[in-house]
Amino acid sequence: MKSFILSLASLFFVFGCTQQPKSNIKEVSTTVEITEDTTADNLSEASFSISGMTCKMGCAKTIEKNLSKMEGVQQASVDFETSLATVVYNSSILQTDDLVQKVTDTGSSYVVSKMALSSNAKPACCTKKGCTKANCAKKKS
Repeated sequence: MKSFILSLASLFFVFGCTQQPKSNIKEVSTTVEITEDTTADNLSEASFSISGMTCKMGCAKTIEKNLSKMEGVQQASVDFETSLATVVYNSSILQTDDLVQKVTDTGSSYVVSKMALSSNAKPACCTKKGCTKANCAKKKS
């Protein structure tokens, strides 16, 4: 009886493993061309207050992460202590209303106020051509 069960289990194992469909893997390549002059010329910086945040890790970090994920946002930071958000973004892709909408979509209790803008904001250090993280560290010290 044991040998019958053992041989039956072996048959299931052999046929079960060989009958699985093989997945097809397709390779897709894309090319993205970014012109630095156009991007740098359209950079703007928006600073605004966010009321309604109750915690640093839950509220502020979630808003910061959601703003950073937006297409056209180069850098976003939200300071819980001062309730201030600063976003460097491409003004040809986004408007300030888009930033406000993203914050309010994150949580209905968040209210944006005191919007301040400055155009042609300087891009983050390591986004410049030829810049490395080592150079950024030298500039900060």
